Amino acid sequence: MRTFFLIATLAVALGHAPAPRAGGLDAHLDAFPGEPARAPGTPQTYSLDYGLHVRDVSGVVQSRTQVRGEYTRKLEGDRFRWNAVTIAGGGEGVLSDPAPLAIMEGFEYGLSEEIVDESLYECFPGNDLRDLAKTMVWDGMMLELVDMTLDAVGPMPLNEFVPVETFEGFEVAMCDWGKLEMRDLRLKWSGVSMMHGEPCGVALYQSFANPVDAEPTRGRSCYWGQFWVSLEDREIECLTLNEDVVLETPVVGGPASLLNIQREVRFEKIR
Repeated sequence: MRTFFLIATLAVALGHAPAPRAGGLDAHLDAFPGEPARAPGTPQTYSLDYGLHVRDVSGVVQSRTQVRGEYTRKLEGDRFRWNAVTIAGGGEGVLSDPAPLAIMEGFEYGLSEEIVDESLYECFPGNDLRDLAKTMVWDGMMLELVDMTLDAVGPMPLNEFVPVETFEGFEVAMCDWGKLEMRDLRLKWSGVSMMHGEPCGVALYQSFANPVDAEPTRGRSCYWGQFWVSLEDREIECLTLNEDVVLETPVVGGPASLLNIQREVRFEKIR
């Protein structure tokens, strides 16, 4: 289910940051993410590693999909583009060899309402490819929404979850998939680490009770993850997302069908 809107709530939860103390680890532990100068708005490319598992309620894998590709952001005109996308599939055993997904090569769009408009995905044949494109686009938007909030974020208490009450009960429309209601979103600044040779602030997010309504299918989505923000240039170095969805579909003349969808997503800056 679509979770990228949760990152935008950082701007609501946090305020303006004081200047950090000088010297050693303490220089990075006063506030997240601090106030270093932003890097120039040049294009940046991230690798995507996306695993999708469909299981029954006992955990048996029914299908697996592995997608890899490159996502470029900060293009001229606030555009975003996908390249070098491959897809592999299978069941419980070994996946097929990765095959190029030619229709995603050079797929470009802007940060606007078009990303939740069905017309953007009309070029993708078949429901499976359209659904895959939607998840890739919407997951990529998480990076953009993190980036938008960095000028507004300020001090968070270290190692304490902060509830984001503003978005409690907020409904996220998901094209023709239905809607998800956000509940009990929490954020936590967990500390400082290193990524790509740069000190980074690491923030966690989680939300474990989100109703999904895709009539007649209903269920719930749980999601959690973390992101690394460079304390030197304020750029996003890495972002992860884990999601677990349970859906129930009525079956005429029989018990409801239950489905468990698990997703693992990782964006990591490569240039």
